[in-house]
Amino acid sequence: MIKKLNRIWKIVSLSVFMLLIASGCAIPWFSDSNENIVTSQPPTVEPTDLSPFENIGCTWQGKVYADCPEGSIPQKMGCDSLTRPSGPLGLLAPESQMLICSYLPYLHSEPDNMEAKGLYDRGCKARSKERLLVYSDGDYLLIRDLEDLRYNFTPINNSDQALGYAIAATGYTVRYDFEDLKNYRILTDNLEETSVTPVSDGFEIVLYHQELCGCGPHTTFMQKVKVTTTGDLDLLASIEAFENPEEDNLCVD
Repeated sequence: MIKKLNRIWKIVSLSVFMLLIASGCAIPWFSDSNENIVTSQPPTVEPTDLSPFENIGCTWQGKVYADCPEGSIPQKMGCDSLTRPSGPLGLLAPESQMLICSYLPYLHSEPDNMEAKGLYDRGCKARSKERLLVYSDGDYLLIRDLEDLRYNFTPINNSDQALGYAIAATGYTVRYDFEDLKNYRILTDNLEETSVTPVSDGFEIVLYHQELCGCGPHTTFMQKVKVTTTGDLDLLASIEAFENPEEDNLCVD
């Protein structure tokens, strides 16, 4: 009797699998169905005005990246390079202009005595401390860490500001569509586009982060974070979201 039931179960399982294939389901690959995708409306963001940062001693390579040599104003403040942000970082303070400031301890024979401070780290073997350089009303302000960020940009009063704050504090990115994932491995049943949900004491936010260091696969994680109105930051969940099979053999130092 047990052998007969096992045989029936195998036949049923095979039939279900064939129906999934015939219906166009791609497991664990991305399908065109949007049933399990939570969507939201991307905010409108003005690009960063670079003019306040163009004559302060850094050498710009295009409109995205600048090296800041010894003696430049940003380098004296604690920035070895500047990067124009993409995405809605500027929602943190729309009336100001801000760039990502990278401090590279390995470049300094006598490192900055505040070198341990950064909003987050970036890089693999050669790590950098990521900060913000903000221009407002003729003044430049360096945001070294979460304490500085909280002091200068709280209380957080709306969803846009909360989104900018979360990006500034973590370096995570936004994602509002998944059209480029059709050949990727999808690792979760529910991909959520970036969204901001008000809760009683702040906002819950969906962002993304890819782990690039080491050898592949280089998984991208769906990061669910909470930002309180007073600027506290909590990671609620880190969920494996997707991987690019073309990066399986890619090693990053």
